[in-house]
Amino acid sequence: MSTTVERPSPRSIRWDHVVQELQRLRRSAGEPSYAELARSVTELRLARGLDEHSARVARTTVYDAFRVGRSRVNLDLVRDLATVMRAPEGAVEGWLEAGAVEEERSAPPPTEAPEAADPEEAPATLVDVPGPSRGVAVALVVAAVVANVLGRFLVDGLHLPIYLDMVGTAFVAVGFGPWTGAGVGVASNALGVLSSGSASLPFGVVNAAGALVWGYGVRRGMGRTLPRFLSLNLLVAVTCTLLTLPILGVLYSGSTGHGEDTLVANLEAAGQGFAISLAAGNLLASLADKTISGFLALVALSCFPWARRRGLDLLAPPG
Repeated sequence: MSTTVERPSPRSIRWDHVVQELQRLRRSAGEPSYAELARSVTELRLARGLDEHSARVARTTVYDAFRVGRSRVNLDLVRDLATVMRAPEGAVEGWLEAGAVEEERSAPPPTEAPEAADPEEAPATLVDVPGPSRGVAVALVVAAVVANVLGRFLVDGLHLPIYLDMVGTAFVAVGFGPWTGAGVGVASNALGVLSSGSASLPFGVVNAAGALVWGYGVRRGMGRTLPRFLSLNLLVAVTCTLLTLPILGVLYSGSTGHGEDTLVANLEAAGQGFAISLAAGNLLASLADKTISGFLALVALSCFPWARRRGLDLLAPPG
């Protein structure tokens, strides 16, 4: 059974000192992701003999343990987190004592009776942060499909060597989940026949695969820092190229009339064989396209507080 200590009055410890020490410990441990910490705590509890249900801890619960402004703290979880991050024995108790002294020193002298704490003003926990309403969520998903189709119209009209038909896919895959993003990808390519004709349809599997990599990648900590998010976009690009090349080769003899064909032709003119030129041209276009799409989706998601606070652990875009 976990030990949860509640704040009985505004003069009690607010636990910020304990949380700040936990944050410092995480930085000194190399900033393991919250998912990694959740797995480590679960393994620690299983090793103690707890059953799987009792031992399991959610990633969002671990994320919440590192949030300052707490009105309560699960000390058992804090101790387990300190253990898996190799804190000295008794470190948590030391943090509690230091926090109590700090709170006592900073407490204002009692000049009047304190008002009762208002439950409505208590800091929201991670699970209390409301997501979009059903109507707003549906509207955003539809807007993502439209954004993909409009991006493809723009690319086809200007004969650009990129695609821009996965910005909405990335937005939904990261913000709403990988399989919802995959649905957006398939729907986008189905509507893409309006711009590109039936050639758009087979590439729906590519769009869907990109959504799965983006969605699951962010949920495994690949959106937490700039290098990790950049690596995630590159992984999406490679995945999409590996799926695109067989479609291009088998169904379209290597060409769909896209602006990428110019890049492939230039590589051939430089002395490369057709197969190498096709693979290299598609990969170069995909690397640029998925990086642009991923970061545009990140900027769009930054406009929604729920996208950054409901366990997604996304880096903040510049500016």
